[in-house]
Amino acid sequence: MIAMILAGGIGTRLWPYSRTMTPKQFLNLGTTHESLFQETCRRLETLVSPEQIYVVGAETHHGELEQQMEQVFPDFRPEQLLLEPLSRNTAPAILWGILQIQATQNREPVIILASDHLIKAPENFISALKSAEPLASYGHIVTFGIRPDRPETGYGYIKAGEPLEVGFKVADFVEKPDQSTAEVYIQSSDYTWNASIFMATAETWLDEFRQHAAEMLAVFENATAKGKELDDPEVIRKIYQSIEAESIDYALLEKSQRVAVLPVEMEWSDLGSWESIYQVSKKDGQGNVLRGNVISHDTQNSLIFSSKKLVTSIGVENLIIIETDDALLVCDISRSQEVKNLVETLKKNKRHEYKFHTRVMRPWGCATTIQEDTNYCIRMLEIMPGKSMLLQLHKHRSEHWVVLQGTADVQRGDEKVILKENESSYIPKGMRHCLGNSGKTSLQIIEVQLGEYLGDDDIERF
Repeated sequence: MIAMILAGGIGTRLWPYSRTMTPKQFLNLGTTHESLFQETCRRLETLVSPEQIYVVGAETHHGELEQQMEQVFPDFRPEQLLLEPLSRNTAPAILWGILQIQATQNREPVIILASDHLIKAPENFISALKSAEPLASYGHIVTFGIRPDRPETGYGYIKAGEPLEVGFKVADFVEKPDQSTAEVYIQSSDYTWNASIFMATAETWLDEFRQHAAEMLAVFENATAKGKELDDPEVIRKIYQSIEAESIDYALLEKSQRVAVLPVEMEWSDLGSWESIYQVSKKDGQGNVLRGNVISHDTQNSLIFSSKKLVTSIGVENLIIIETDDALLVCDISRSQEVKNLVETLKKNKRHEYKFHTRVMRPWGCATTIQEDTNYCIRMLEIMPGKSMLLQLHKHRSEHWVVLQGTADVQRGDEKVILKENESSYIPKGMRHCLGNSGKTSLQIIEVQLGEYLGDDDIERF
């Protein structure tokens, strides 16, 4: 069996924990100390060998993906990580991944799943995957429908039709219903939640793309026909610039006659809102979910998360309170879907809090903002052993680096120097510069940025 994990989402409904540059799949919101993405990888361990797992994610999350993959699969190959230059929804992501599979494996079942879902009964999940293999081998695209335990209006549904040897043919994909319709669905055994987990052979996927999304497939195939490879970033960028965003449901599944549904009973959630986090979490005697540095008195049916500061509550109920280093969210638990609208407001107002945490992962390590204002920013940089920033320059700001720990390889224009602890270097505006760590231990730097503009777009990389 081959697996493909889709890890390109941005999770705006879980702000301020989840942000554009650190979305929910990279956060610890599940049942272990690992991230949701890492839990997804672990879930496949008994069925899929590590070298047969492909991950499709966003180019902007390169550093985070690489670090988290290395923790789970220390020997993963670079070609197993596919980085999308632009967001184009699930159909192009799945197609690109399928085209990476070798022709000799085109009849092996390929399981495709999201990286940010919570599954509390992994044994039922594994059993369902094994049951679906014969259907996939017969040429079906298998979807996995979750038996609903409540009238949920936040999920799409699958209506089962003609029975098969295992599972059913799909009669219809149903959009998110209103409350009264959802209550009707839960009384019928024909309807299950659409978990967006799929299984089919690479051969079947390509046949169905050729029949129902031929234009999209042609763009990919024309690129390779010219002797180009799909692991070339520039080739993929041109492909993604020339195609429209489209979900796999609309592009293919709702048109195909080969889709089957396998109903599964397991505790599953797409963790699409803070209310859904509350629903699946263990609660105390007052119906509260408390995490981190929290003390509550006379508080009921609330979810309170603290990442650092002491958060206290008295005499409240049905509230969501989420604290991070730079933001605080307070909302009625029944209105948590509206957090997405709040994030849109932050974007319109050009507030960086929608996009970044104070700590941001980079391919070379991480950067933590300590203090900032309109014309200065103080950050802690951590450069991992053997890693380096790209050669770059800034037109609107200067930088001053002070080494706290380790040894820094610094390039200033044509000059290259090595800095040790308590030594520093000044980088004026317009000077090409680079910072690296050729040592065997972590390098820690205090960086002071000064200038009239400190935005990320004031970086020219070489």
